[in-house]
Amino acid sequence: MPAEPGPDPSAPACRQLRALLADAPAYRSRWQGYVRRSSRQDVHQGAIAQVLADHLWEAGEVAETETDLPRRLKDRVGRALNGQFIAPATLRLFIEAFDMSSADAHRLWALFMHAEPAGLSVLRRPAPGDGVLGAAPAGYETLVAHELHRIGADGLPAEHRTLQVIRALEPMDRYVYQFDTHAAAVEVLRGGRAGPVRRSAMSGLYGVELTLTSPLQPGETASLEYRTVFSYAEVPPPSFRRGTRRRIGSLELNVQFDLARLPARVWWGRWETIWADEPSGTEEVPLAPDGHVHRFLPTLDGEIVGFTWQW
Repeated sequence: MPAEPGPDPSAPACRQLRALLADAPAYRSRWQGYVRRSSRQDVHQGAIAQVLADHLWEAGEVAETETDLPRRLKDRVGRALNGQFIAPATLRLFIEAFDMSSADAHRLWALFMHAEPAGLSVLRRPAPGDGVLGAAPAGYETLVAHELHRIGADGLPAEHRTLQVIRALEPMDRYVYQFDTHAAAVEVLRGGRAGPVRRSAMSGLYGVELTLTSPLQPGETASLEYRTVFSYAEVPPPSFRRGTRRRIGSLELNVQFDLARLPARVWWGRWETIWADEPSGTEEVPLAPDGHVHRFLPTLDGEIVGFTWQW
């Protein structure tokens, strides 16, 4: 007989979320105002869905004419509150709609990612006075970079892992990692400590300063490993690209698709600019039996390369 499926990995975050909504006065009071009849439930699914809907309307993410939004959100809320499953985008929505504290947000993401809260940087809506991310150090080179991009069963980017070896060309004690606003949390696994997420000087980008475990002198190397969890609400363009303005000694790119949703076709491509929607040249590549594609480049210098696919 086939084994019974175990609990979803997001279950601990679901349990903590329910506890916060049931017991924390600041969060409980937000949904209690929508309860029309007295209830002995510790949380009210419909009222909580209304809080989420109000946030989406106020943020302009959903048109106010979509008056059935609370009803459409109830299933998603029910799965989360019953400990079944919560997607990154839904977890981020709860955190923002209930204006959760930094400590509570870190705890939820840590449970979701099975990580230590101290090792996380969590993306949140920027507040006045947050400042802008400082300029990235210029005096280093990347000797090796390994990138693993994982696509979930819903077709959304789920997680990205980076392993890289850098060599200092001048004294340096930090490295800057930049990403788009669909990132939800960044965990440094090895080689440094993550600072707060800040807006980048480049439009549409955010970044995290990684303070190196040991400062580097010219010629010394450091190995960094970090992962990013994404909170896309809608399926983005079907591609993963890696660009660089400085030379990378060697680069390995992997895209792993969930076996429940495999692409019909995959191509390797090169893009002229980061703003180009389509690659300038492609070659079709086969999908491995386990659902991944892979490409190794002995060097990359000033180019944008990656995979694109068709569902």
